Amino acid sequence: MEDKLALIENNCGLKPADQELVEIGSNPNFVFLNDPNFTTLRLFDLEGNIINVNSWIECAHYVNGGWLTTYNDGLSGNLLLFSIVTLITASYLLIRHFKFSKKNYEK
Repeated sequence: MEDKLALIENNCGLKPADQELVEIGSNPNFVFLNDPNFTTLRLFDLEGNIINVNSWIECAHYVNGGWLTTYNDGLSGNLLLFSIVTLITASYLLIRHFKFSKKNYEK
């Protein structure tokens, strides 16, 4: 987690002086304590899922796992597929139109 400290502080704020960076991993019994001095942040993962974090160490844990304060949905797969199919169909229709109009013009 130390190697990602800059990313963590960029998303969660500066590390409190009294806060240790503990490696929580995937411990299902770990409970994050609510920090009344920490402003609740909303984090997003790559799939667009949202989580609200209530402590710096909870925020650091999720940022270390790939969550960020900004969501970039990028280009969805459905939109990309639709664009490719539309482009191929339009190209085919244009080529076909120009071939037939050229044949009719030559007659």
